[in-house]
Amino acid sequence: MSGAPSQGGRVPAPAQIEQNVSNVSWLPVIFACLMIAVGQSGMGLLLPALPGLQDELGLSAQQAQWLVSGYLLGFGPSQLLFGPLSDRYGRRPVLLAGLSLALAGILLALAGHGSLTALLVGRLLQGMGAGCASVIARVSLRDRFEGPFLRQAMSYFATTMAFVPTIAPLFGGLLAQQFGWLSVFVSMAGYLLLLWVVIVCYFDECHPPLAQGLRIRDVAWQYLDLLHNRHFLCFAGIVWVQYGLNVLCVCVMPFLMQRGVGMDAADYGHWTLLPALALIAGGLAASKSRHRLSQSQQLLLACLLQGIAGLGLVGLPLSAWGLMGCQALFAFANGMAFPSALSSLLAPFKKTAGTATALAGAGQMLVASLGTAWLVSLGVNSPSALGHCLLLGSALLVLLAGLGRKAVPAADEWHGVPSHS
Repeated sequence: MSGAPSQGGRVPAPAQIEQNVSNVSWLPVIFACLMIAVGQSGMGLLLPALPGLQDELGLSAQQAQWLVSGYLLGFGPSQLLFGPLSDRYGRRPVLLAGLSLALAGILLALAGHGSLTALLVGRLLQGMGAGCASVIARVSLRDRFEGPFLRQAMSYFATTMAFVPTIAPLFGGLLAQQFGWLSVFVSMAGYLLLLWVVIVCYFDECHPPLAQGLRIRDVAWQYLDLLHNRHFLCFAGIVWVQYGLNVLCVCVMPFLMQRGVGMDAADYGHWTLLPALALIAGGLAASKSRHRLSQSQQLLLACLLQGIAGLGLVGLPLSAWGLMGCQALFAFANGMAFPSALSSLLAPFKKTAGTATALAGAGQMLVASLGTAWLVSLGVNSPSALGHCLLLGSALLVLLAGLGRKAVPAADEWHGVPSHS
């Protein structure tokens, strides 16, 4: 498996990068997409099966929701562990261990499917393993690619991140309807087992292990150093804010469309294809424009489009086309911003890309979950309020992009004393 790696840890010159692009293998991108689908499908496939699971086991709605919360509890924090482990011991063994952990969790849930405790523990383990796959999916692209091609790889990666959550509930619903909710766990186990075999046979190590072992003190200092670095905070902040706003739209829009416009859940499900396709189109636009627009220019264009979407939600009359059109425009802008922000975030890192990716991923989950709950509690439940959130996010995007462009990147090394740059 080969990409456009730097030689000897050095970043190639732009001309060299452009020359290598035409000779790049797409296998690393395919592997990254297969890995990120582990986490995305682990959530989306089960959601339509929860009512049947609740009825068959006699659970309350709150107990059924624990199966979602338990998965997220394992998914988010585990990234902080697997990122440094992959930096020290290599991507391949850590990835195989994470996939094994996720598979063990699903098998535990299947074996004890009549027990809520077994299901919860199984979902927790599955989430932890999915967190490992999520980290290494991102960092494997950083290991393989440099410069403009890293942005291109990230754009296709973002497209997969948008596509899988769109189709996963559809397949989960079909499985649960035809074969029962246990078939969802069987399908997830089958996918993980197949991916594990493919990784064993075809995934080459892209980050050789370091000589020294893993010390918790060093990991803590590295995370502290990143949290003091303006470059990391700016571009990670863009990823966190944009992902949080996307989750906010996904949470609020069903109520606006069903209670405000008056459509039923089935009709709303069809409308959700519009922003999903727009998100994919934004990622493709980011890839196609990478030679004509710099990363900063792409981020500023995304900011402009997001601001227009926010103004539309504030000023347009309430209608299905108005609401979903504005969400689609925001999704397009989000699809453009994500590859540039993530590639800018990871560009300085080679030795410690796993650590940086882990902290960025954990922060993304934390900001999205807590931020969305906080904004909804404040009363963000109307088109105007949602529009003002998008406008605020647009202003933050401009501010963070400007500060990040002038910031000094964090040191790409393991050490015991934070630089506080």
